[in-house]
Amino acid sequence: MTSADAPRLHFHRYEFKYILRTDELPGIVREMDLRLEKDIHSGSDGGYFVRSHYFDTDGFDLYYEKLAGLRKRYKFRLRSYSSATLYSRPLFLELKGRNNTLVYKHRMLLDPSMAEESLGRGTMDLATTLMEGGGLCKTGERFVFDAFRKRISPSVVVDYHRTAWENRANPDFRVTLDTGILAYRAGGSGHPTGEGRMISDGLHVLEIKFRYRMPAWFLRLIQEFQLGLVSFSKFAYATGAVYMDSMPGRLDRIFERRPACLS
Repeated sequence: MTSADAPRLHFHRYEFKYILRTDELPGIVREMDLRLEKDIHSGSDGGYFVRSHYFDTDGFDLYYEKLAGLRKRYKFRLRSYSSATLYSRPLFLELKGRNNTLVYKHRMLLDPSMAEESLGRGTMDLATTLMEGGGLCKTGERFVFDAFRKRISPSVVVDYHRTAWENRANPDFRVTLDTGILAYRAGGSGHPTGEGRMISDGLHVLEIKFRYRMPAWFLRLIQEFQLGLVSFSKFAYATGAVYMDSMPGRLDRIFERRPACLS
């Protein structure tokens, strides 16, 4: 792999989200196609599948930090791009956080076989394996620290289809459109288990990501389509849907989460 082909591992940017109705999609998509290029990873349907495997504590501390709107917070997740029952390449361990209005993301590549085997024995086993492998980056070191200090473990899995646009001459600005967002409980090895729950209610999440400034043409688009800025956390909505909003979910919270975090 050349340096040009290597995945980007560190991001610092602003992220703004807007909720779209289905009838608003054609106009928005047409504007994006006119002004930007599809992400290089897009498939024949113009997008790609995304799966996020989130970690939390047995007391759902990270979920409640999000609900409280803490200006400084972070969480860990595994990011994959396959719906297979086993982890496959590329597989990233991601640290995503917020420092006031600036969002940051740091990630490291994981070996899928190693993650499958060690996470199946518990988060602390994955942390130990990473630690014993040596040469950990700061993201890995922080995960190891939280695995032992906070006893985080796989909590929820979120699946969705993403269409992404970028300006390859100016990678500062990026637009994504996420549809069909499904939430699952995470099994011990981090994979989805149980019945999926739709958390977008037929709506779609448009997100812009930029480091320095929003293009003037997108500001005009916001006015034309009367887009309203929203706070939409897939992690928080998924946790609420899976564990908080029903009696079966509350029982899963009692009988699954605490033993998982102690393993």
